[in-house]
Amino acid sequence: MLCVKMCKSVKVLVVLMIYLQQVTMVPFHEQRAYCATLLSQYDPHLLDTFKWEMSQGIERFFLLSYCLACCWPGLGAKSDLRVVRQWAELEFVFPSEDDMRKAIENNYYVPGNSVPIDVDVHHRQGAYPSRIFVSIPRFDVGRPVTLGTVDSEGKISAYPNYSWHDNQGKNCDGMTSVFRVAIDECQRLWVMDTGKIGDTQNCPPQLLAFDLVTDELIYRHVVDKSNYNDQSLFITPIVDVRPRAPGDCAYTYVYVADVTDFALLIVDVIRNKSWRVTHKLFFPFPSRGTFTIDGESFDLMDGVLGMALSPFKHGRERNLYFHALASTTENVVSTRVLRNDSYADSQQLDAELVSVFPEERPSQSAAEAMDRNGILYFGLMDPPSIWCWNTATEFSPRNFHTVAMDSETLQFASGMKVVTNAKGEQELWILTSSFQRVMTGTLSASRVNFRIHAEKITTILENSMCREGKRKNGMK
Repeated sequence: MLCVKMCKSVKVLVVLMIYLQQVTMVPFHEQRAYCATLLSQYDPHLLDTFKWEMSQGIERFFLLSYCLACCWPGLGAKSDLRVVRQWAELEFVFPSEDDMRKAIENNYYVPGNSVPIDVDVHHRQGAYPSRIFVSIPRFDVGRPVTLGTVDSEGKISAYPNYSWHDNQGKNCDGMTSVFRVAIDECQRLWVMDTGKIGDTQNCPPQLLAFDLVTDELIYRHVVDKSNYNDQSLFITPIVDVRPRAPGDCAYTYVYVADVTDFALLIVDVIRNKSWRVTHKLFFPFPSRGTFTIDGESFDLMDGVLGMALSPFKHGRERNLYFHALASTTENVVSTRVLRNDSYADSQQLDAELVSVFPEERPSQSAAEAMDRNGILYFGLMDPPSIWCWNTATEFSPRNFHTVAMDSETLQFASGMKVVTNAKGEQELWILTSSFQRVMTGTLSASRVNFRIHAEKITTILENSMCREGKRKNGMK
C-alpha cells in the first residue's frame, strides 16, 4: 500500500523501474549524480509530498524507499536491515570555502581520514525533520568535525556549529574528540568528549548535554583529574533518567566506559559530581584481543565498551549490562551499586557485586542496545552479523537469534541505538564499518566502508524467538 500511495503515476513508476538496472550498473561514486538527474525529471512538489507522508519514523529517511530503491544511497545492501546512509569516504559541509581551505592548510581536514563510530537519531514531531547524528573521533589529525548531523546527500555538518570543532585541541570550551553520544527521553543529547587527539590529552575530558529543541548547551561536567589518567579514554555514555514524577528529568546519572584504563565513570548530574569505579571484568581478555574480519586480522586490547541499561520500571532497580571489546562474555551490575558514591574513595567495586554470565558469545562484540521489553541487540565480529537476546532467558548461544547477517555490510557494529520515533514505535539503528581496514591501513575509497542501518523493532521481532522469551534459566 505504501508504494501505491507514493507512486501515484503508473507512468512514473514504470519509467523508474526501467532505470533500475541502469542505476545499479553505475559506479558507486557516480550514483548520487545519476539519481539526482533522474529524480529531477519529476514533479518536485510530488516528491516533497512523498517525503511528508513518510515523516513519522525510519521512513522519513527513505524517500520512495520501495519504488525508488535504485536511487537510495543504501543501494546494494543485502542484509535484512535497511541501509539509510553509506559512504566510501565521509564528506563535510563547511561554513564557507575559506573555512575549508584553512582546515586543509592546518591539517584539520585530510580527505579520507575520518572514520565514523557511533550513530543516534532524534525524531522530531510535526514538520520538523528528524536528524541523524554521527560521531567521528579524532584518532589522529585530519578530522574536521567530531560530531555532526547527516543531510539527505550524506554530507556531515558540525553540531551544534562549526565553532565547536575548529581550533582542534586548542579550544577546551569546544569539542576535542567524541566517540559516542546518547539521546535520552528528555530531548537531551549527551556528548562524552575525551579531550584527546590521538594519544595527546589536549583538554580535560568533559560530559556535555544539549537541549535538542534549542540546540543550546545546558550542562557541562569537566572530569576531575582524580578520575582519569594518561591512559584513560572515555568512549561510551549510558544515560539513566530516574524520574520521581512524570516528565521529571532532574535525577539523571550517566555511566561512561573508560575503554583503556578499564573503569567506569559515574556522573551524578543534579549534584554535578562524578566518581570512578574499577572491576576485573572491565579489563580485556588477552586471548580475545585478536580480531579477524573479512580475512584481515588486527590486535586491539580494549576493555569495557559495549553497555546497555535494562528498561526503567517504577520501584525497581535497573541493571547495566556490559562487556569488554576484547572478550566474549557478558556481565551485569545493578545501577544501585554504581550510584553509591562511597566508591568515590575506594573506587574498587566488590567482586561479588558484579556478575558474569557462565556462557559466552561465539566471537567478540562491540556496541549493544536494549529495547523497552528487555531484548538486547548486539553485533558479532565472526560472522559479521547482528543478533538479539531476550534478557528474560539464559545468556546462551541457544537463546541468541539472528537479526541480520552479511559478511560485507555488517563487519564491525561500533554504534547501536534503540530509538523511539514520533509514533512511539521503537527502531534499531546501527553504524557499521570496515574497521579492520582502518586498523590495517588498507581502507580504499573504491568501495563502501561505512554504513548506517535501521529497522523497526516490530519488524525485526515479527518472526523472532527473541520476542517469545520461552526459555528461562535453561528451563521451559
